[in-house]
Parts: sequence; C-alpha cells; structure tokens
Amino acid sequence: MPVDIAAKAVGVTVDKYQSWETGKQLPTINQAKKFAQKVKIPYAWLFLDSPPEKFKLPKNTDYRTFFNQAMDDYSIELNYLIADISMRRDAMIELYAEMDMPLPRFEEYTDAETASDSTIAETIRHLLGITYDKQRKFRNSNEAFNYYLEALSAIGILVFQAGKIDKSIMRGMSIYDPVFPIIVVNRKDEYNARIFTLLHEFVHILTRTPGICDILSIERQSRFEIEIKCNRIAAEALVPHNTLLAEREWNQIVQSGWDDISIQKIARNFAVSREVIIGQLLTLNKIAIDFYNAKLSQYNNEYEQYQQRNQKSRKKGFLPPSTDICSQVGKLYARTVMSAYAQELITPRDASQFLSGLRVQHFDKVERWCFS
Repeated sequence: MPVDIAAKAVGVTVDKYQSWETGKQLPTINQAKKFAQKVKIPYAWLFLDSPPEKFKLPKNTDYRTFFNQAMDDYSIELNYLIADISMRRDAMIELYAEMDMPLPRFEEYTDAETASDSTIAETIRHLLGITYDKQRKFRNSNEAFNYYLEALSAIGILVFQAGKIDKSIMRGMSIYDPVFPIIVVNRKDEYNARIFTLLHEFVHILTRTPGICDILSIERQSRFEIEIKCNRIAAEALVPHNTLLAEREWNQIVQSGWDDISIQKIARNFAVSREVIIGQLLTLNKIAIDFYNAKLSQYNNEYEQYQQRNQKSRKKGFLPPSTDICSQVGKLYARTVMSAYAQELITPRDASQFLSGLRVQHFDKVERWCFS
C-alpha cells in the first residue's frame, strides 16, 4: 500500500507514518488500533517481527476499469478488497483441509495466440453449459446472472461481488491459480454488465492473460490488444455469430432496415444488453464503426434518462445482512463455511469472521440460501 494511502487511513501525515515504519517513533495505542481497523488486519499483527507468511497479495491479477485507466496507486478500498478476497481463498483451502475434501483444480487452458475467438468462445459455452435454448428461457438478466455464477462455481472458480467500490475504480477483477481461481464483479453494475464482466474475466482465466481491462463496449479504442480480444470472445460466448445471424429479427432488419425494437428482442433472446448485440454486429462487419458509436451513444443516453426518471420513485434499498454478505462472498464460499460450521470444525466466532463479521443469528438464512 502506498505510504500516502496508509497515512490517510489512520489520519496522520506521511512523515509521521514513515517514522512509525522506520521505528523512529511509535503510534499511540489508539492510533495503532485505528490503523489495524482501517487496513483490516488483526491488531496483534502489529506486534509481530514480520508479516504472516500466508498473507501475500496475488500477482496474476487482472483489474477491469473504465477506459483502461491504469491504477498505479490503488485506492484504499481496492487494497481492502484484494486483501479480503486473498484471505477468503486461503480460508477455502484451510476449510477443505479441515473437512478432508480434495481441492478442486482448474487447469483448463486455451492459448489466446493460436486459438481463434470462436474456438475459445465455444470452449466457454461448453464449460459453462450455455445453450441458446437455455438463454431464451431466462426470465430476466438477474436469473441469467445467477446461472453464470452457479456454472462458474461448479468448475471451482470463486466468484465474489464488490459492494463498496465505485465502478470508476473497479468493474471487475480476475486472479488465476489452479486452485480456486477468483473472479470479482462490481455489484453496483447492472446485471447485464456483470454478466459481460463475468465472461470477460473468465476469458482471462482460461487464457492466462492478466492485464488491465477495457469497458463494456466491444471496440472502445483500447490500448491493449488482449482486452479487445477478450471482449470479442466474451461477446461470442454470449452471442454466437451463427445463431445471431439466423435470428428472425436480424433478417427482418436486413430486409426492411434498422429497427431498435428488433435489436432489443434479439438482446432479450440471448439475455444480454443491446450494446453486446451491436458490438457483435460491428465485429461481424454488419454495421460501420460510425453507426456503432452513434447507437452506443443513443443507448447510453436512453439508459441515463431511464435512471433519472426512476431515481425519485426508487427507494434506497436496504439489504438484509445475510443477503448483503451472501451476495459479496458467493454461494461456493458460503456453502463451504456453513458446512464446516455444521460439522463443528469451526466455532461460531470463526464462521462469523469468515463471513465478514456476520452475526450468528443470521446463519440460518445463509444456510437456506447456499444449500437451496
């Protein structure tokens, strides 16, 4: 963590904080406790001669932001998130050992340099069990999102949702390891956006290509060629081009001219946003880049107007504690913690700590959710 962020966390000057690190001065007990609380480490760690070896920030990490803005100095919230998800993964490994369960391994790999986009996309559809018939049956994007969460968890991938980070800082993140690779999406995004991020980050895991990621638009002047490729593969996995071009609504557009209602119907059939559909059409050279940009701007404006119209009538939602934590940690993680708790391998206090401080009184709701 950069020293200026660390100093800000505890409310002292950079010089004062650096004097603590060099040992020239010491914080007061209250300052030390405040610092430990702010950076989310046990207070006792500050008395150790060296940091615990098991806590290591992940190296093979991909961060997905808007407009490919590099995050050389991560915000303190993002640092917290990286620490949290790293410790959750450590907890999963420890709990599997406690329950004498073999650790799942995700070793599926496709070379992004040699494999075609369609080949990688087809691999993804096979791994996640995606079919066009299944996509058409999703009642809404929420249901589709939950399906992809379950499908990724089933192959041993931990999927977390960040609940307190602004979308401008982080939209998605992926960390590859053969044991419990991690994908993180931003809960502040709409479900369609989270679906695309899930698939985009899964491409990174499948192809072992860490890097800073692009936004939802398929060809938004990315400085990173791999990000354009990952966007194209994610779009192809969600909307295979052969199936798209066979859509009755697309053929009507070819014959009669552009129709946004038809595009919306196509997007609904695949349980994706209109932006993904026009991005695919751009990739397939069915529309020009200027037309794509105009439509993208139109759809963004329409969404902003929709948000403004509904802002007053929409009540600020309050998530029940169990729903909030379950949403953040995911079903695979919650199920593992609850299984260890049910087998009395961990104490209620341990289970609470694993679940971000959730009180024991909410455990029954977590159990009903993660075993449903």
